[in-house]
Amino acid sequence: MLDLNNIAPDEGNDFSLIPHGTIARAILYIKPQLDGVRIPDLAQDAIFRQSAHSSAKWIECEFTIVGGQFDKRKVWHNIFFDGDKKNQNGVSVSKEIGLRTLRGIIDSAKGLNPNDVSPEANVLRQIPSLEAINGMEICMKIAVEKGTNGYDDKNKMLAPVTVNQDGYIGNGNAPAPVQPTVQAQPQVQQQQNGVTPSWANK
Repeated sequence: MLDLNNIAPDEGNDFSLIPHGTIARAILYIKPQLDGVRIPDLAQDAIFRQSAHSSAKWIECEFTIVGGQFDKRKVWHNIFFDGDKKNQNGVSVSKEIGLRTLRGIIDSAKGLNPNDVSPEANVLRQIPSLEAINGMEICMKIAVEKGTNGYDDKNKMLAPVTVNQDGYIGNGNAPAPVQPTVQAQPQVQQQQNGVTPSWANK
């Protein structure tokens, strides 16, 4: 018999949401997929989830906050790289958005100004595949996404924050995340437990 009566209850968990607009540094981790699919020009492994109702494909990212009030708290976010809606050149709109997010992640992690197009910066933006972002530490802005279908509200990444933006936290530069002074109501794309956003089905 396993007697847990003498084990002190865990009272350290804080399930309150991180305020919308909070800026923090976090380590990015791509969650592996047992039944994942591949996009050959983006990744070597089958790291993408596939929608059962459309061509939408995405990676599931987990962000672990580093330092400050929310140290070790986790935030999850899906980055889409395929979908039914195409631009005038026949390229998935989801892929365009996903690649822009990916560039923001690289710029944030490597301390690059997005407007820096020097040869040195261009080299740093070249990665062998999506798997290369695993373990990168970035600065990001956190959002609160409204829950749907009976699910509670949750935190997600709103966007990577780069050196040219207010509130950017460099690697090791700040002991605590920067919190917003005004709690704005989140206006973010709804996406919960594999539910594909409406734009990915168009």
